Amino acid sequence: MHDRLHELETDVRDLPVPPAATIRARGNSRRRRRRVTVATAAVAVATATAGITLAWPQQQRQLPTATAPADRPATPGLTCDLTLPSDPAQVRVRVLDGGASPTRMATTAAQLEARRFTVLDGTTGPRPATPATVVYGPAAIGTAAVLRAVVYGDATMRFDPTRPAGDKTIDLILGPAFTRLATTTEMNENLATAGEPTAPPECANR
Repeated sequence: MHDRLHELETDVRDLPVPPAATIRARGNSRRRRRRVTVATAAVAVATATAGITLAWPQQQRQLPTATAPADRPATPGLTCDLTLPSDPAQVRVRVLDGGASPTRMATTAAQLEARRFTVLDGTTGPRPATPATVVYGPAAIGTAAVLRAVVYGDATMRFDPTRPAGDKTIDLILGPAFTRLATTTEMNENLATAGEPTAPPECANR
């Protein structure tokens, strides 16, 4: 047994070890292949300065669009807009303090502006149970779905049927557990997974 172990030790010692650069190159090649696979499956979202183009594939799983139970009756005359924005400037966001640090609030607002979202002045909001809460009305269902895709991690979607018709403003409430926005790749994956936005039960045109 001792002789066999000595032979194995010699064999292992004599194995050729590739240079570190070669190992890194192999790793980079594998990562590139994974990125190509994800990009192929993800939705095409162009975030150039000319705007974004959203293509929503049909998927089984939908982004949650309301916290209301599915059997809640429709509100008479409540027309909901599921139109997706053709430009990030059409997404009007009010970043509200739900317990996040001032630095996190300022950084998130600046990052949204850098992505050409329209960021409005916000103050405080209720502390969310999840890291973030997205509150929107009947006129902002499509744009709220896009904003949800930009938020990394868990977020609660809360539909407010009492918001005035035509009010496309969305409240993004950041809680203490909120960490960051999604990267472009993560946003693409979120959009591809979500599928088309659906109307909440209160909508008369669902």
